[in-house]
Amino acid sequence: MTMEEYDTLLEKQGGVCAVCGTDDTTYSRGNYFHVDHNHTTGKVRGLLCGHCNLAIGQVKEDPQIIHNMISYLEKYKG
Repeated sequence: MTMEEYDTLLEKQGGVCAVCGTDDTTYSRGNYFHVDHNHTTGKVRGLLCGHCNLAIGQVKEDPQIIHNMISYLEKYKG
């Protein structure tokens, strides 16, 4: 990804993380968001803050695990 492509994608995302909406790059590489991509196809999905990038990696990019986590959190909220 070129810097021009990065800047275009960041503008398309409104200057924030594609998942949580933060503009904080404190836990990212320098002043940049992580370039999130599908590890099978290599296709870029979006730009993520360090926390969201780490979270997706920790669940091995598996949507079912994320759904299970949501169900778990909703079951035990409050």
